[in-house]
Amino acid sequence: MTKQYRTREGEATVVDTKTQLTTLGSQTAPGPLLVPMGVTKLIEMIAAAMANWAAANDCAGLIRLEGPGLPKGPEVVAVGAFGNSVATGGNAAAPAQKIPLDVDVTPGNEILIFGEMVGEDIGQVSFGVTLVFA
Repeated sequence: MTKQYRTREGEATVVDTKTQLTTLGSQTAPGPLLVPMGVTKLIEMIAAAMANWAAANDCAGLIRLEGPGLPKGPEVVAVGAFGNSVATGGNAAAPAQKIPLDVDVTPGNEILIFGEMVGEDIGQVSFGVTLVFA
């Protein structure tokens, strides 16, 4: 079976707050992220995270998947960790990584993708997430 991909991106700017990733680059309103027809599994997540250090703190970046497209409930995956002892206004990247998954999905139903900055507030964490279905 051919793999199918769905991508969203966005920024978490408040610590311990779910921020829905709703845009896709130049597409500011790509519509709901629907599980493709004919698939039964979410087999992989490709995720990248980038942090700016507006504050001298540390945090972790989480991706939370929710919605009716996940019949067994939400999934949460850690995708990066950042920290700095000086507020430099600089940046740090967690390079894109493939994370294997084995999650049942319901075709035609929506999956919501949220990014979260947890721990301490460092300013902003940007996320890019691609879900791979088969």
